[in-house]
Amino acid sequence: MKYENIDAFAQRVGKSRRTIFRFYSKNPEYKIETKKKGERLIPIAHKKFWNTEILVDDNKALSDSNRMMRNLLDYLHENKSPLANKFWGLDWSFFVSVDYKHERSKNYSITMMNKLYEMLDEKYGKETTIRIFFITEPFANRNNGQHNHLMVYVENKILGKVVLSQIKKFFQHDRVDSSDYTKYKGGLFYMTKEGTQGTDWDILGNNLKVEGIKYENKGYKKTV
Repeated sequence: MKYENIDAFAQRVGKSRRTIFRFYSKNPEYKIETKKKGERLIPIAHKKFWNTEILVDDNKALSDSNRMMRNLLDYLHENKSPLANKFWGLDWSFFVSVDYKHERSKNYSITMMNKLYEMLDEKYGKETTIRIFFITEPFANRNNGQHNHLMVYVENKILGKVVLSQIKKFFQHDRVDSSDYTKYKGGLFYMTKEGTQGTDWDILGNNLKVEGIKYENKGYKKTV
């Protein structure tokens, strides 16, 4: 990769040093590609960020890559269990992971998921449809302890961020990672990577009958 100093790069792209530094401040994933040897050295290839034609070509390549990923996920979807297929076809709002601060048992983790849903339903159930699909599984790199992954659906989009804030508050002493749910990022496939058979999971909601979600999970049953 070829580099040039910040002044030469600023002249190349027709931008001020301040504008360039502001760009790297907002995009640290690109800043790590620069070098600091007395002065900031910028990869010449980064000129694309200020060149519309190059960015259009890059975005076209990215679109092709996304299309390939979607085809792959659709293929995986076709080979999953009917239950996973059904969940794939539902709307979701957030993908959330909960890592407990202390080592917790499977029963504790499942109980906390149920208490979380009960709290959300009590606060917001009269205003919107709420649905939670969760799995409880052991840590891969620990001898003990469980963690949860869950997908959350809030029909009323105005309440979405409020509900997410309540989830984080509910687990304020634990580590909570969250993101907006994007179908083709494969969150559902990650959660059902081993299938649902033999996995501790449940789906909770205040409108499941209307949504036509009926199931029976061996070892963990829920009457809908």
